[in-house]
Amino acid sequence: MTESLHLPFTISRHLRLLLSTDRGHNVARAVLASVRPGDHVLDAGTGTGLLALLAARAGAERVTAVDREHLDLAREIAAENGVPADAITFVEADLDLRPFPDLGIVRNVDLLLAFIYGNHPLTDEARARMVFELRRRYGTPDCTVVPNGIRHRARGCDRLDWDLRSEQSDLDEGARTLQDCYGLDFGALVERAKAEVPFWRTRPVNPIGAEWRPEGTMSTLRFPREDLRLLTEPADFGSFDYAADDFTPLPPEVTLHAAAAGRMSGIVWTQDLMWAGRVLWSTESYSPLAEPVNVTAGDKVTVETADTWRRTNTVTVKKAD
Repeated sequence: MTESLHLPFTISRHLRLLLSTDRGHNVARAVLASVRPGDHVLDAGTGTGLLALLAARAGAERVTAVDREHLDLAREIAAENGVPADAITFVEADLDLRPFPDLGIVRNVDLLLAFIYGNHPLTDEARARMVFELRRRYGTPDCTVVPNGIRHRARGCDRLDWDLRSEQSDLDEGARTLQDCYGLDFGALVERAKAEVPFWRTRPVNPIGAEWRPEGTMSTLRFPREDLRLLTEPADFGSFDYAADDFTPLPPEVTLHAAAAGRMSGIVWTQDLMWAGRVLWSTESYSPLAEPVNVTAGDKVTVETADTWRRTNTVTVKKAD
């Protein structure tokens, strides 16, 4: 079901991200500081081609820009900005496929630009694995990756603006309404909808809405604090360092320490995209608890993040005796 977290990149979403200039400045600085004259560059998930354009402007000898959609738009933007046709090679390909499609790369790249994240650990564990595979397949031994790392933290909270059990209860009522209206059993449809519910409200804003205007800030995108109450201290939950030799998956559990009493109904994940020891972009996402638990200050709670969480985006917890 994690496909429910994969987001289509609408034109409005591209525009909203580009107009989020605080985020854009951070990303642009990292790219421009990483390109050396004569570099060969791979821009994975190029979108509108922004990073490929910046790399070409910074003196890259050859840029390969890959995406599975909107490349006609990226080419048009490059032409509008006077970029020579041979400076950037746009390749339509799906990097989720294995083996990787032929990208036409003539020699291994010195720089891998990989802003390909969905900003939820459930999707981005696989994206991080992809970055390691791209570096191994196409990178030189000293290939630079931007961002060069990801770190995650977890905090227990009570979500005040949305409740998993209420949504699922309403769907059960919907099943009864369908039975009364049509005299037919739509249980299979409703059960599938119930399985999707934990994925519905995982982010602070609707990332696929038609709104093209950005939030007030996008370099730090988090849930409004009037909509949730944080109950635990933040705890580290896995990181990906692209200077490492191999990919290490996220851990099967994380232990949280309660700092306040309350009803814990979910986990807020914070993801930081890193470059040169600095945070480029910080976002929050959410996973509901299958069953809320009451905690008091000092409680130790272990959150299970193995197979069930990966399938359903719901977590179960165990309180220490």
